[in-house]
Amino acid sequence: MNVVFAILIGAFSLAMMAPELQAVAHARGAAAKLFSTIDRVPTIDSADPGGLKPERCEGRITLENVKFSYPSRPTVPIVKDLSLTIEAGATVALVGASGSGKSTIVSLVERFYDPLSGVVRLDGIDLKELNVKWLRSQIGLVSQEPILFATTIKNNVAHGLVGTKWENAPEEEKFALVKEACIKANADGFVSKLPAGYDTMVGERGFLLSGGQKQRIAIARAIVSDPRILLLDEATSALDTQSEGIVQNALDKASKGKLPLLFLREWSLTFCLRTYYYHHCSPSFHRQGCRPYSRHGRGHYLGERNSPRTSP
Repeated sequence: MNVVFAILIGAFSLAMMAPELQAVAHARGAAAKLFSTIDRVPTIDSADPGGLKPERCEGRITLENVKFSYPSRPTVPIVKDLSLTIEAGATVALVGASGSGKSTIVSLVERFYDPLSGVVRLDGIDLKELNVKWLRSQIGLVSQEPILFATTIKNNVAHGLVGTKWENAPEEEKFALVKEACIKANADGFVSKLPAGYDTMVGERGFLLSGGQKQRIAIARAIVSDPRILLLDEATSALDTQSEGIVQNALDKASKGKLPLLFLREWSLTFCLRTYYYHHCSPSFHRQGCRPYSRHGRGHYLGERNSPRTSP
């Protein structure tokens, strides 16, 4: 009798194993994809120690006959035969409608992507020959929607020191750099008035701060390591007029001595009026010139007044 019960219990147990085996099979399939991703060596490897690390970065950016399409849409050209030279120390704006490829050029300069053809150079050196980590340490980026981490203001700004010579500096030295960056970004005033000061928690994605405050913290994070190149990807387009004016002053102060690339759809930042611009109208640039001249000229930027995409 005991043998019969043992056989029955064993049979029931074997019958109940099928769902568990199915779960194991799904887990093995998921693990295979996970390990494949971990073992994959990307074409652009930021962890690769190889590549050139020049002792000095002047900041001259050159794009030569660049063509690019995103891997997810290989048949849609985003940049086509673009040639562009930005001299060191210049202040340059790329102007164009939404979707015309302004942010794509940021990705190419940061080397998030490589062009399908053509060359992107920094100080005459092909970006592919440079160490990726070194390249990105020379660039500060402020995007349209800044992402803040769920930590203190001080730690958010200090994230800009990761990968630089100050990454392992003493806390006192780091805080001095953070405070200096916040002063340049016009953020020290409101931060100092907070009850916890620089130790104030910003919440998930910075939801405890206003749009202008988040943007100024992002600017401070971008300039805390004193990058040679400053990229501003429509940094004020989501702000109201008052906040935009405050952030504008912060950008003007923070960009001194650097090469800011201002990727804008409209000329809302007043200090752009004394810069050169490249008017982008997808998929290639049509005209370049100086804003004060173009304001009164009859060129592509102002001449085609009937086109809503090309009027300022």
